[in-house]
Amino acid sequence: MANIDDKESTESKRRLIERSYPSNDIFKEKGGITSLQFHKDDDQKSHNDSPDTLSEMSPFKPFRTNCKCSVCFILSFLGLILGIILLVLLDPLVNNILAQKMAIVQNREGRRFWQNPPATIHRKMYIWHCTNPIAVKNGAIPELVERGPYVYREEWNRSSITYNDGLDRLSYIPSTTLYFDRNQSIGPDDEYVSVINVPLMAMAYEVQFYSKEMQEGINFFIELLETQLFVNVTVKQLMEGYTDALIEIASKVKPGVLKDDKFGILQARNTSYYQNFTIQTGINDITQVAKIITFNGVSTLNYWSTPQANMLNGTDGSLFPPNLKKDKKVYSYSADMCRSYYLSFLRERKDGYVTLYDYHLSADVFNMSREENRGFCGHDPCLGDGVLNISTCYLGVWGFISSPHFFQADEKFRQDVHGMQPNKNKHAFIMSFDPVTSVPFDVNVRLQLSFYMPNIKTLDLLKSVKPIIMPIVWFDDEARLTPKIHSLLSIILVSLDVASYIKFILPSISLLLVTITSLYIFFQWRRSRRELLNSKVPLVNGVNENEGV
Repeated sequence: MANIDDKESTESKRRLIERSYPSNDIFKEKGGITSLQFHKDDDQKSHNDSPDTLSEMSPFKPFRTNCKCSVCFILSFLGLILGIILLVLLDPLVNNILAQKMAIVQNREGRRFWQNPPATIHRKMYIWHCTNPIAVKNGAIPELVERGPYVYREEWNRSSITYNDGLDRLSYIPSTTLYFDRNQSIGPDDEYVSVINVPLMAMAYEVQFYSKEMQEGINFFIELLETQLFVNVTVKQLMEGYTDALIEIASKVKPGVLKDDKFGILQARNTSYYQNFTIQTGINDITQVAKIITFNGVSTLNYWSTPQANMLNGTDGSLFPPNLKKDKKVYSYSADMCRSYYLSFLRERKDGYVTLYDYHLSADVFNMSREENRGFCGHDPCLGDGVLNISTCYLGVWGFISSPHFFQADEKFRQDVHGMQPNKNKHAFIMSFDPVTSVPFDVNVRLQLSFYMPNIKTLDLLKSVKPIIMPIVWFDDEARLTPKIHSLLSIILVSLDVASYIKFILPSISLLLVTITSLYIFFQWRRSRRELLNSKVPLVNGVNENEGV
């Protein structure tokens, strides 16, 4: 029985050893206990195959633990580094490229865009035809009918281009050539219209300051010439110029003041070389690109009564500094207005996949009750909000610029004539920019030209009329990028948009993956470490001390 009990005790110990050291078949009792040996041949084989103690206690190696996890960690870490580089360097890199490309210097895109805009440009003319000219002469309210559009294709040209030594300034003479586009027009330009006699209004402006005797003499002279309050002329004559007896006489009385003996709405604009600009090229500071330095040789205007009104602010209207901000105004100079003006942010919209900022001519620009506009009234009180008196820069002709149909102007101007139907969608002055490059994608410069019709008792033609501002024409200068340039810019801008998202998304995702893979590797290491330590716990009296006796 003793032998049987010894055998059972030995078998129990062997099983316990196998659970604690599954790779070993040999157990040597310590503390004076005799070594036991089972199956001598198996002992030799087990001793050769089992890892030694130094190998089992070697440091944890994550790359050997999980190859896929390690590769993911490396790629995520590289993505994090790349994302941080994009986050820090993308915007400065784009701005630097824009600064290099947009400067108005030879062999750069800015010069090519400035000199030959890649856009189709049309001037749409809408004429105010008066249907009751005789009644108006007797004091009736003018009945006006809008005729148009009569469309003219525009070609811009810049000649006499000269740079200074530092290439930061250039001077040039702008000119515009107009070609009548019958296909886009409502009718031929030989149609007749009845419009206010502008040369007569010009004479009336000066006559009102003369003595009564001189006014009576001029009245006799006007009757002798058979001058009328309204003239019947063709659209072509009104646009390109028609001969008038009053202008012929005025050109002789004031030689050199009038350019010729004709009057035409587009006469001064078509193939004219009466302007000269000096602007900055932006080569040293792209935020100053196309900014006006002098106009016709002067750095400040002399049309208005305050220094602020006479300031030359902004660009010449051809290019604008990149990186528009919604809270910043866009300044420019307009020869039609004879002043600098600004556009305010209106809305953000999509043109395909491209984001555009719409800027508009706000009501504040022609709001003459504002302190900033006080100088545009001259020394006389302004007639009201919404109209700009441009007589000081148009040879004394009492002319006015406003939005079409007196949009955003005082109600009284619309009530003085019949036919005004203001509509912000049709009559607002709008320019749509890409905010990154500030390239105008769509342009609609909409303005109206009117003339003041005074009541002068000594002149038979004006003694019974109501003193009002009489519209004669409004125009829409429309410009659209060519399809090729539109597509090219759209691809570039969409790519920049994608890159701007990637610079935030890439480091964010990479950081998340780095965190996850690091935690995974760490917990794998801890698990392996724990298993290794548990497998090396010594036996006390043949029992694992973690399991108890």
